[in-house]
Amino acid sequence: MSDLIKRCLTTGAAVALTVPLTGCFPQGFNGLPFVNSSLDETSPEGIWMLVTTENTTEPNESDSMNPFVYEAQSREMVAITANEEGVYEVTRCDSSWRNDYVIVPTANGYEATLTEVGSTDETGVTPQTLTDLTVTYSSDFQSLDAVASRVTTPVGESTTLTIEGVKVSDSADFNNSDEVTFGFNLDFINLGTAGVQAEAIAECVSIARGVQTTEQEDDVWEFTQDVYTFFDDQNRQVQYYRFNQNIDNVVTNSLGATISTDATFTLYVNSCTDTEVACNDAAQWIESSSNSIAGVSFDIDYQVVDNTYVINPLALTPWTAFLWPHDGDFMHANVSATIDQYQQFED
Repeated sequence: MSDLIKRCLTTGAAVALTVPLTGCFPQGFNGLPFVNSSLDETSPEGIWMLVTTENTTEPNESDSMNPFVYEAQSREMVAITANEEGVYEVTRCDSSWRNDYVIVPTANGYEATLTEVGSTDETGVTPQTLTDLTVTYSSDFQSLDAVASRVTTPVGESTTLTIEGVKVSDSADFNNSDEVTFGFNLDFINLGTAGVQAEAIAECVSIARGVQTTEQEDDVWEFTQDVYTFFDDQNRQVQYYRFNQNIDNVVTNSLGATISTDATFTLYVNSCTDTEVACNDAAQWIESSSNSIAGVSFDIDYQVVDNTYVINPLALTPWTAFLWPHDGDFMHANVSATIDQYQQFED
């Protein structure tokens, strides 16, 4: 998610939330299917299920002795194929890990590194972020493990990431896999114009949850996020997210969407405190989702009821104001990737 969207979440918006109990998120991010011994053991190419755990410590400008702690988990169905150098690079739906790394092959996987230099601030300090990722495939290419670290200096932000994965199909094509059933449908009204996209070539589908808190028990500060993401083979995405923030018992709820596909493009950003009635009634979110060793799926209908509060961050200038959402606009996506015979391999 872009920094622009994150900044806009603090400025204006709307939320009315409906989440059916059936398939209610989250169901859990632990566990993977058993290895399917009938799959090819000569290559890692195929569709994989991944579970990830991420832990970050971030500085707290208002209290240097009380840093923020961020913990996140995800379950993803991803396509793994060889890149131009013949390395089988692990795909992620998490945008913060979708980067152009320097890749060095190893005997049983690869190592990836990235150096990012930020802008110099008013004090003359230039932050630098170093990322290291090591991916290791099993000898039969049926499972993988990965560990990563990301450190920003001199800011002091530090992240660790672990990934576990199991191959669930020899085909990297979600639409033609013998072991995985994939579905995609996006129907919408965007700027008053209706449309439908009934198919896509998938690269990954994921559900993720993150919680950021302070370590001090008497400091009431908590931020949670639920993120539902699809990327296609051209790096286009369908992403929905819910943010909830509690600072000193002031609760702010936010909804967002980034829709960029063959058929349409838009951004929705909504945010309001839980006491703002008009703001809360200005948008509706209807959700059903599933996250288990059987697969990953989400069905989310995000409706603009009153565009007084629902914004598109790209529409905030006179030249782009035509992008402002209309009353009655909506983005309804149904994306699923499920393992057909997962019970045979379930632990």
